[in-house]
Amino acid sequence: MPILRSLPFRALLIVCCALVAQIAHAQSWQIQIAPFNQVFPSLDLSQSPRVRAARGDDGAQIVGGGNGLVMVQLTARHDNERVHLEILSAPWLHATSQLDAVLAKGGRSYELRPVMSWDVGSLVNPVQPAVATLTFVLRRDDDASLRRDVEVSVRPLNEALYFVRDGKDTVDLSWIFAAFVNENDAVVDRLLELGTQSGIVAGFGGYAGASTDDVLRQAWAIWHALSARGIRYSGADPGVDHGPHVFSQRVRFLADTWNDRSANCIDGSALLASALQRIGLRSFLVLVPGHALVGFYTDAAARHAVYLETTLLGTRVPALADLPEYASEIDTSAATRASLAGFDAALRAGQHVRVTDLDAI
Repeated sequence: MPILRSLPFRALLIVCCALVAQIAHAQSWQIQIAPFNQVFPSLDLSQSPRVRAARGDDGAQIVGGGNGLVMVQLTARHDNERVHLEILSAPWLHATSQLDAVLAKGGRSYELRPVMSWDVGSLVNPVQPAVATLTFVLRRDDDASLRRDVEVSVRPLNEALYFVRDGKDTVDLSWIFAAFVNENDAVVDRLLELGTQSGIVAGFGGYAGASTDDVLRQAWAIWHALSARGIRYSGADPGVDHGPHVFSQRVRFLADTWNDRSANCIDGSALLASALQRIGLRSFLVLVPGHALVGFYTDAAARHAVYLETTLLGTRVPALADLPEYASEIDTSAATRASLAGFDAALRAGQHVRVTDLDAI
């Protein structure tokens, strides 16, 4: 089952405060869901839980370990007011999300941010957004519980929200693509097994005792394994929302790329980055307008990077007249010569990307 990588907590408070849609309001408490009454589980799962007290952009005291994509705002009625919040289990939540807190200062604004209990398995298969109901139950001190139902749009787990616009306010969330890199995926085991069988390398040791040529051979062996599997570039538009407020696209999980034998630029880059990370080579995703590729360092000190143009996956490239140095000592077969031509072309194409255009993740 695909598990999204947890990334360091970013300035997601901007999304929650500046770009949220208020979907329920009362004098005592209000519910906010970001962005624009839509729930993107991949965005929430890719964030590390909040570990210390903080304040929102509106000055409200933040309570709870959630990231604030789903939250309740209220003002404490008195010092040390006790509150209990529940978000009841839904088809895509495996348990009720709960938060207990004591609001220390009467008259102060608070944001209750529970950790969402996602049922990842139920979010993997849907390919279209689903309308669902979130039920919030709030109890303050010993008062009777208050209950509200809120209708939201729940997006599939493989839908990545990468940009949000609300008037003049914008948030770039393109780092979300790195959450789909998973070096522990079982597909990476199969990929490296094919790479070892190629004869290009005896094994994958990363930077340990490796020269630049050794590193390039390891990357070539991984590229060869993708070619042997028959994975080809797909130019189909993966976009779901194209604005004007929300911009999102589908990203294949590694197993889907492997089974479909098809990859767009971000799919192929995520799979290559996963394998490179697994063998100990530092890799990163690189974004340019409307496109993505993968880069990696050829030295342990991370002084020199190269880039692979993944749109060349599965493309027939004329054989090389002269072998590059990193391949000069390899006893190549017809298959490895073909994959070498593709790998070398991908390296050369990556070199044409201007460094000033790069946005490494």
